[in-house]
Amino acid sequence: MHLERRGATRYNFGAIAEVADIDQSDELVSLTRDLSLSGCFVKTTTPFPKGTRVRVRITHSGAQFTAVGNVTANVTATGMGIVFTQIEPDDRVIIERWLV
Repeated sequence: MHLERRGATRYNFGAIAEVADIDQSDELVSLTRDLSLSGCFVKTTTPFPKGTRVRVRITHSGAQFTAVGNVTANVTATGMGIVFTQIEPDDRVIIERWLV
């Protein structure tokens, strides 16, 4: 039996994602594979380690969404999962509009 552990529905969502390690000067630009109100998966061959605190900026259809988050245990050779831990109200409106 497979249990869904995510708190929000994921949507297939391709957009430009800029991910910066908050505690280091490392940054990468890539694409999202999926997106939810609580996080995203970013495609990259150089994922940050599990637990890294990151700032994520996603650009789609002329709008930008920014959140602070943590890299989840979902780190693979093709990317990394990120759970959002802090979203400002204006950014919450943007992501909700994208996921309608």
